[in-house]
Amino acid sequence: MLENSNLSALPLASEYRTGSSDPINDFYGPCLENSTFYKRAVGYFRSSIYLVIGKSIINFAKKGGKIQLICSPFLEQKDIEVINESYLERQAVQASGIIEQINSMLDDKELVYPTKVLATLVSLGILEIKIALRPQEHGLYHEKIGIFSDSYGNKVSFIGSANESWSGWHSKGNFESIEVFCNWHNASERDRVMRHESNFDRLWSGVDPEAKAISFPEAAIKHLCQQSYKSLDEAEIEIEKNFIASLVVEEKPKRTLMPHQSEAISKWKKCGRLGVFEHATGSGKTFTALEASREHLESGLPLLVLVPSRLLLKQWEQEVKGEYPDAAILLAGAGNLKWKANGKLSRFTSSIKSGPRVVISTMQTSASEAFRKALNQGEHLMVVADEAHQIGSHHNSKSLTILSGPRLGLSATPKRYGDPEGTQKIFDYFGPVIEPAFSLIDAVNAGRLVEYEYFPHPIHLTAEESDEWKKITKQISLELARTNFKDNKILSDKAKILILNRSRIAKKAKSKIKLSSKVISENYNEGQSWLIYCEDSDQLDMVMDELKSVGVSPIEYHSNMDGDRQATLDWFKRFGGVLVSIKCLDEGIDIPSISHALILASSQNPRQFIQRRGRVLRRSENKTLAVIHDAIVVPLDIDLDKDQISLLKSEFLRAIEFSNSAINKSSGAILREIARNMGFDAEMDLVDGVEVDDGNE
Repeated sequence: MLENSNLSALPLASEYRTGSSDPINDFYGPCLENSTFYKRAVGYFRSSIYLVIGKSIINFAKKGGKIQLICSPFLEQKDIEVINESYLERQAVQASGIIEQINSMLDDKELVYPTKVLATLVSLGILEIKIALRPQEHGLYHEKIGIFSDSYGNKVSFIGSANESWSGWHSKGNFESIEVFCNWHNASERDRVMRHESNFDRLWSGVDPEAKAISFPEAAIKHLCQQSYKSLDEAEIEIEKNFIASLVVEEKPKRTLMPHQSEAISKWKKCGRLGVFEHATGSGKTFTALEASREHLESGLPLLVLVPSRLLLKQWEQEVKGEYPDAAILLAGAGNLKWKANGKLSRFTSSIKSGPRVVISTMQTSASEAFRKALNQGEHLMVVADEAHQIGSHHNSKSLTILSGPRLGLSATPKRYGDPEGTQKIFDYFGPVIEPAFSLIDAVNAGRLVEYEYFPHPIHLTAEESDEWKKITKQISLELARTNFKDNKILSDKAKILILNRSRIAKKAKSKIKLSSKVISENYNEGQSWLIYCEDSDQLDMVMDELKSVGVSPIEYHSNMDGDRQATLDWFKRFGGVLVSIKCLDEGIDIPSISHALILASSQNPRQFIQRRGRVLRRSENKTLAVIHDAIVVPLDIDLDKDQISLLKSEFLRAIEFSNSAINKSSGAILREIARNMGFDAEMDLVDGVEVDDGNE
């Protein structure tokens, strides 16, 4: 189907690239008087439609210009099979796909006007379209050539690599090129033009053996023409209106600091510009940090921002651009390598006052020896670490040797779980927590987050899982005794691995798969936005299959997925549904529309469950309440499963934390009653856990 076809024209793409007021005449001169334009193209219909619509194309049409366009659709195997069927079936499938695309464009307020102008060109016979197919091939018809001619016999042809899309023509897009030839310059160029024209004519007439050009389906043409303006003059008037409207920029109200943000910055300055903001999700940590950096940046000195993931790298880039539009930004890590070239990082972080400069780097990259050697360190440099608990890991903590002046750490939970040594490194470098901390409850009370209901769902381990739990528990006990953990309170590497392996038994309990379909079937309504947290790709795949088996169409999101991750998030943000994810959404990624969550990847790590809860409590339009469902592993028989008590305690610590702040208090009462029956204090603190870093650069 014509899902990925391109109906754009090169001269208007040149207009977009050069900013010429009349690029057809400026670039091709008088030879276009009463001309006919032929263009072959492959690309993306929606992204390139702006490039064909503009005042120049109307002037071109008014002078008698005609366009013949051959475009190439992207075909799936099922489409190829239909193409080889009868003519009527082929036409029906093609028309259906094109009409769907037209309707999609008309539903987009930004595309209504250019779609109508496009329809006008077709309805008035100015633009004629054919589709190039290679039914026996797997590849696309991917040629990009075009021929201009006028009534005097002058002809210009071009050939090149660029699709007519933003990335094909913008200076910040792809590296592309085209070659242009004219038939009046010399014999060599004349031969090229004639060859290009002959190639096009063969394809247009349907005699090219490599590809077949077929007519645009009549039903699609009819549907498109119903959207057209009555005349070129009316279309031109709409172009003027659209151009004027595009110049009107709604000025966004400037953000101002909230009381907790102002207080934190003031106390940070009193602490010598050293400290950690322990502020919950939704508290505006990024904006607070940028405001704390304002005096430093406006004095012309550099800022170094350290983040744990590529998603936060891009998010910080957008935030910096919004607050400091004139700032120079250098990205490092996550595939950004320009900092390595010709001493760029050193110059960018020099002590010379030369305007606001911000380096945003992943922690994995900033910890590398190459980065630290290239960095111009010293009192002139300010360092901000987002999700600062991540910088305390064995590798990332090498960044904490960077010499700087002002330092600021940001984290809802700066203490590393089960890693006092890594935690101490963080506070030694950044300084203490700036009191008071701003908790998740503070964020709810301040209106930064919505309230929520909490529903725990007790599940049980299978017999095999229970046996494996007991086996690893004995191994942990032996290792703790061997390393004298009782006295020194330091977990060996082997003990950490064993604890992690044991915790994964609960996180991946088979009972959670059936629970996912039960909760979704009983509670999900069309239009809602649900997020299901999984432990790993295996569990995610099983949940995806389970949901599909009950008639739900889930969306997957994780770092190793096929396709465009950002496009997946954009789709989910707009239309909702059930998004099944692994931990890569834990830190800093904003999808405020999420209203419901099902937590399968249970963890006693306070940081993780605070972050996951925060993902669901973000405010958005028409959202006043969030709902959290939680899978809690409970032993089948307390007397027989004494070894699972530590698991139950860990699960309950997290569950009680969730229930304490929920608006439905009944869940907390039920959990406490179960805990009392099992003979332990559900409010107790635990130490048998390990901080796990995402490392998702």
